[in-house]
Amino acid sequence: MGVMKETHGEVREALLVGLQGEKGKSPPDWRGCDRQHGRLEVREYWWVEADSEMGAYLEREYGWPAVRWYGRVRRRRRPLYRSEWSTQEVVVVYGTRRGPMPTPQQLSRWTRGHWEVENCVFWVWDVTYREDQNHARKIGRPLHAFRCAAINMIRQQGFRYIPDGRRAAAHVQTEA
Repeated sequence: MGVMKETHGEVREALLVGLQGEKGKSPPDWRGCDRQHGRLEVREYWWVEADSEMGAYLEREYGWPAVRWYGRVRRRRRPLYRSEWSTQEVVVVYGTRRGPMPTPQQLSRWTRGHWEVENCVFWVWDVTYREDQNHARKIGRPLHAFRCAAINMIRQQGFRYIPDGRRAAAHVQTEA
């Protein structure tokens, strides 16, 4: 399963248009709701099997072979003490798996698993180490390798949060 962000603009829009043509304004195929960490999160899923025309288009235009199904997930969050939604995002998902279409519960588990990886790994690179702002092309890979090593060492020291480990390492250095 893959998840498309806004950086895949054209493909994302093509799939959303295709999905709206199939589903129109229909209710979601599945809806999940969680109340945790002082907030309410609602996830709604719509998906369809990719017809031969959409599959051929994705392969021809974007080099994505064997897309079997695609859909969108709308996630809305708000603190429990508020009535208006604080964040809302629409994410396009797609799958190339053989076999039957995923069940709503499977799709929910897969997308949540994707965001777990996204939040544990890529968020650290993007926010803590600001990799998206790094434009050093020739030294980008070695710097990335050093950052990965630093993250691994911080986690081996037992820190759950990377910024805490960085602060502790800076504190030890200044005391020495």
